[in-house]
Amino acid sequence: MRTYIKWLLPFFIALFVWQCQNTNNGGTLSGKILSADGKAPVIAHVHLVQAGGNVFQPLKSVQAEKDGSFSIRLPKQKYLQLFITAAFHQPFNVPLAREKDDQSVTMDFQLKSYKFKDHFDQVKITGDWNDFSFSSARPMHKNPDGTFSFKVRPQADTVAYQLIGLLQKEESINGTQYDYLIYDHGGDYKSVLKKTDSVMTIVFDPQKLPRTYNDALPKVLLKSGSLLTQDFMDVKLLVDRYLHNYRVARLQYQQKHGTGSGFKFDFSDLIAALNAKKQQTTFKEVKDYIDFQHAMLAGYGEKVDKSVFEAIARNVPLTDPLWSLNPQIMPYVLEKAYGAQKANQLLKQAFDKIPGKITRAFILVRWGMQAKMNHQNQELRTIYDQLKKEYNDVSFVKYYLKMLNPEARISVGKPIPDFSFKEMDTGKIISNKTLKGKFYIMDFWATWCNPCVGELPGMEKAFAHYKDKNFTILSLSFDRSPADVRTFRKTRFKMPWHHVFLDKSIRNKVSETFEVGGIPKPILVSPEGIIVAMESDLRGAQLEKTLEKFLGK
Repeated sequence: MRTYIKWLLPFFIALFVWQCQNTNNGGTLSGKILSADGKAPVIAHVHLVQAGGNVFQPLKSVQAEKDGSFSIRLPKQKYLQLFITAAFHQPFNVPLAREKDDQSVTMDFQLKSYKFKDHFDQVKITGDWNDFSFSSARPMHKNPDGTFSFKVRPQADTVAYQLIGLLQKEESINGTQYDYLIYDHGGDYKSVLKKTDSVMTIVFDPQKLPRTYNDALPKVLLKSGSLLTQDFMDVKLLVDRYLHNYRVARLQYQQKHGTGSGFKFDFSDLIAALNAKKQQTTFKEVKDYIDFQHAMLAGYGEKVDKSVFEAIARNVPLTDPLWSLNPQIMPYVLEKAYGAQKANQLLKQAFDKIPGKITRAFILVRWGMQAKMNHQNQELRTIYDQLKKEYNDVSFVKYYLKMLNPEARISVGKPIPDFSFKEMDTGKIISNKTLKGKFYIMDFWATWCNPCVGELPGMEKAFAHYKDKNFTILSLSFDRSPADVRTFRKTRFKMPWHHVFLDKSIRNKVSETFEVGGIPKPILVSPEGIIVAMESDLRGAQLEKTLEKFLGK
């Protein structure tokens, strides 16, 4: 008898493990990743992301095989997100929707390659020798044959690096020389070279860049699964294509006019295409998702009729997991449909039943920002404590905890910390003591920060109006070099006020002292050195209203 038990025991253990593994079996996603030329990429990954989650913190990731094929097991969830990456290609973020939460899906992805510059005047390099810092990236030497080179002393058995200046945007991506590539956990890859000498020369050869750019990409080919899956992806691809055109047009407008103020984009063709897709699909979920995409165009300057928000509020219950694909828009949609008071009432009634921790976190953050703006200190404390205790594992919450901290040193009613900086233009010292007796805005910004630049027309207008009324501005730059600021002021905005460049030796300390978690961060200080307004009260149309409150018309 004992012999039979001994023989059967491994079988029962294996059966138990199999049952445990399949209790949560959500099916499998498999297929191929193809490069822009239709071949397998040098290296590629599929990253599985929680719906509405951070693509930089995936649930799991798998590297594709040499032929581009992959397979990844899915959790039992109706909605997920996929983040597809490949060397020399643009990352691709797309929703994965299934009729059943255990349905297996097979699909191929063909990615869009990066659109590299036609000519390279300067290429910068960053690597493990400087912790991949943008601010301390070094220019590579341009050689007569058109290549670029950089000498480095390896600190280990390998050297890892990325290049800056290959794209129109200031992004870091892998170079053309490598022994192998590794994922950088940010959507791109690092080039890695094995140590061959005490001093190594890294070479970038523009001729080796794959230039198979195709505006029709990316593409998704569903091989097995459901039409619901394909419909969701079709909608996302359609919207992404128009948003790409929007960004290109906006950049061209900014380069021509020196500001994004006044820019408008015609989304009428997209809206017509979305409405056509809405008529074609048989799935209610897809129709609702299309309404979500239409509503989000309001964030790009499109005038969206109130009926769109009302339709979403009416047709999509707050308990529907569809919200998790766009978790940030729930409170916004309800406010547009019903007004802020009723929206908050509905959200509070349904809060505990709203699926998706990320969606609930966005709601709490919005309530926290409202409480902070309205100086409701007790309400702010309650929301802050709840976020810290129950939602600290949600990636973006850590950023907002700094902003909503009731004990923050940088908040309305508290004195501005002591500071002393050297001015860029004059070399003179400017400090809280030299500015005492004036109202002044401390504006933390950078030339590469589009929201920062977007605020400048209003700031220049405010400065011109109040500069003779005991008011000034102190801009503190997070740029990579003082030359970036000087060039910007010569070619884009004059910004005729005080300027300080925060070099890397003081940048971290200043960020910590003034609790700068992101830019722009404007702070209005009274003649007595007390913070009287900050952030949202000093941005957009609110800037003029806030200054009128303290300085008059």
